[in-house]
Amino acid sequence: MTVYFGLNFDDRVYPESSIQVPKGGIQYFGPQSFLYFLEAHLGLIGHSPDNEYLRVEQYRQFLRTYLHEHPATFFAKAFEADQFATAIDLLQRRDELLLAGWDFSFSNTLPSRLQVLAAVEVSIRSSEAGQIAMGWADRMHAVLEVLPDRELPLQRLIHREPVELLPPVWQRLITILKRKGVQIEAIDISHNVETTDLGRLKEALTSPPSDTHQKQALQGDGSLLLLCAKRETDLATFLAQLFQQNPSFRPVCLIPDKSQTLDNALVQEGLPSLGIAPTSLARPSLQVLKLVTTFLWKPLDPYKVMEFVSLSIKPLEDELSYRIATQIAQTPGLKGEGWRKMIGRYFGELRERAAIKKGIAVTAIQEQYSFWFDRNRYDIQQKAPKTEVLGIFQRLRSWAFELYEEQNSENASLLVLSEQARKICELLQALPEAELTHLELERIVRTIYEAAPAQVTPPQKGHLPYVHHSTAFVQTIPDLLWWNFSQAEPDHFFSRWYGVERTYLAQQGCELSTPVSENALLIWQRKQAILSTTNRLVLVIPEQVNGQTVFAHPLLSDLEANFEGLEQCEWHLDKPSTRATWQQHFQLPTKKALTSYQLGKPKSFITLDDSQRLGERTAETFSSLSSMFYYPYKWVFKHKIRLQKSPILSVVPDQTLMGNLSHRFFEGLLQEDIYTMSKEEVAQWIDSVQRQLLEREGAVLLMYGREPERVGFIQRLKFSAWSLVELIQQNGWTVEGVEVPLEATHWGITIKARADLLLKRGEERAVIDLKWRGARFREQMIRNEEDLQLVLYAKLLAGTSDWAHTAYFIMESGKMIARNELAFRGIRSVSKEVDHQEVNQRIWDRMGATFQWRMQQVREGAIEIRCTQTQQELDELYGADLLDVLEMKSEDAPFDDYRTLINLIN
Repeated sequence: MTVYFGLNFDDRVYPESSIQVPKGGIQYFGPQSFLYFLEAHLGLIGHSPDNEYLRVEQYRQFLRTYLHEHPATFFAKAFEADQFATAIDLLQRRDELLLAGWDFSFSNTLPSRLQVLAAVEVSIRSSEAGQIAMGWADRMHAVLEVLPDRELPLQRLIHREPVELLPPVWQRLITILKRKGVQIEAIDISHNVETTDLGRLKEALTSPPSDTHQKQALQGDGSLLLLCAKRETDLATFLAQLFQQNPSFRPVCLIPDKSQTLDNALVQEGLPSLGIAPTSLARPSLQVLKLVTTFLWKPLDPYKVMEFVSLSIKPLEDELSYRIATQIAQTPGLKGEGWRKMIGRYFGELRERAAIKKGIAVTAIQEQYSFWFDRNRYDIQQKAPKTEVLGIFQRLRSWAFELYEEQNSENASLLVLSEQARKICELLQALPEAELTHLELERIVRTIYEAAPAQVTPPQKGHLPYVHHSTAFVQTIPDLLWWNFSQAEPDHFFSRWYGVERTYLAQQGCELSTPVSENALLIWQRKQAILSTTNRLVLVIPEQVNGQTVFAHPLLSDLEANFEGLEQCEWHLDKPSTRATWQQHFQLPTKKALTSYQLGKPKSFITLDDSQRLGERTAETFSSLSSMFYYPYKWVFKHKIRLQKSPILSVVPDQTLMGNLSHRFFEGLLQEDIYTMSKEEVAQWIDSVQRQLLEREGAVLLMYGREPERVGFIQRLKFSAWSLVELIQQNGWTVEGVEVPLEATHWGITIKARADLLLKRGEERAVIDLKWRGARFREQMIRNEEDLQLVLYAKLLAGTSDWAHTAYFIMESGKMIARNELAFRGIRSVSKEVDHQEVNQRIWDRMGATFQWRMQQVREGAIEIRCTQTQQELDELYGADLLDVLEMKSEDAPFDDYRTLINLIN
């Protein structure tokens, strides 16, 4: 048998027939497949190739035992900071020593760190509880141990990399095979000296450096071409069209990053798909794995819960998930008043649908919801029982596998998710700890969590050949297209071994890889794709990949250092003048300029004919009336046509959240007996309810790192709450109600509202509107007689002979703002000398006149569009008609969701 071996032959190899249809007696192996071949013929099979997570945990336990007996060991501090990361690093060191041939013999002459590793290994081998599971290094070590005394059906080994550059373990293997009579050869890919641009580049890459080096001039003969652009998507589209128009050009594609960008572009142009299976951690099914532990802890992390319920694949019913996401976006917490109403409404509707339509598993959906949201949760600073964690991942494993079978789909990521959940369960069961901290659990999940390859489109007949590594060739290549010729190589920093350790190991005959040898192998590998190309090389060089700037491949520096006149070979897609050389060799795609259309300008009116006329509504709120008064088109779009924007599924900004929370605090406080409360008692009440309220509706402020904002918010709240309570006490008011619904009939319609706070003093009443911030703005509204909301509330109060007092209370600063001091002494009064009843009546009359005027326009089919661009035209059109109505606005509508519909686009 003949074996072709390369360090990168476990993946795709060119030509493809080498792998897909092996010739008789010839095999192509990389490190993984070659090890399995050796084990199979030496009788050593049966070890799991995917057990590294268990080995890390087993080694961690031995390290922990050693550390207990030797607390001053060199890895003590690292182990205290991150046990799993430390175990991973030390296990890699142990495996490296095993592959180097060290027997871990303990002696007092050993360097200190080697003494520790030897002592740990001795404890492993003598342990009655069993050794650590066999990993790749152990399996390879076992092969090397028995190979000299066994026979293999192997006559020739043809290696891709030079023997002297291979890692030491492969050099040892080749030495043993040579002693056994196996013929060892190197793959011969000749590099002929050529006079082309490509030939001179190959010569420059293989020639030793010279003190008299001079740059050569490129001819632009088409053998070396550079294709550049800002974005890789532009390059992919261009290349797909290039292949379409030049069917004889079929290069081998080198795609190191396994990107689907080029493949997607080929499919869009109707060309055969490459069938690349990209690896990604961003798949929704895999995201579930790291999000499920969120439900174990308190305080809740609303952002992670939002991610969980927003995933396309999750162990929760879709409609329920959407409603939960919408609720958390507004009130980030669990089990608040709004939450309970939402859940009750959902399951009520679900039962009604289930009574009509069969197949809706109400009980299963309820059980799903209960499992995630009604479960025990533990303080994130403490620990959670391991049994609770196991329950979560066992459920996740079962759900993923059942969903895969139920859908009978090819969504392999569900199987990967089930397998990764199984691994976590297996790892948890191997843990000696009965409880886990938040950080320990996150580390366990991170140990298992890995990307899964997914093949969106299978390879199609006639697709371009491709590989993923520069050395994945067993013969020369006529044409090569190097996709994304950018830096994608691992970083090598320093040796993990001290000099004294290397010296000792070398004396024992143990050779370790060094940064020098690793770098030499890397330099050799990166050139091979170019050296293997005989006819034409195309280097594709984007400036950005996935929106991020990338560095050019290191070989581009060699190209620039050895040659001048690169512009002879280069074409930048954004610079058409640079494509001369390309035009000589290809039929090039052409850019088509898209026709630009001038967006229209806002018109003053939307005119409806008789068949489109809009009727009146039977009820209005202040919000809808405000739109009608100032921006009628918003009233029509929102309240008549019912064009509603979808809720933004993101947690509300802090200022909005604090305003909402302040309302909830004040609502609860004002229902208490506040008339004898002291400042300290108000503060104590807030302290007594804050934890529960924040968990239900403001969990964002309980998250780690948010303590300064939370403390500052509560302090402001205490000051503000006492300011309001003190004003009520000193001015003889009593609380008649909070969140009081108001309703009355005016102008022929029913008007509905809800007052934040309603106070009573004898026959007097006062309506207080609670606002989080904006004291100066509210003061200006009162001064300009634009406090329409307060006037509306006062008018809607039944049983009052006079106008009720009105005021704004700013919760952020604890300030009361009113037109005068008749209701509250010592506050910020805006117009003391003005009769507030007269002003309120004047505002009310204008509101009525404005309503009648706007409704007449609607009945006539004229819907006004008021914005900055139409304001002057509208004012000139109306003239004196505006004297009896509210003063119109001169600026665009704030928070306008309909700007696109009226052509108001910047």
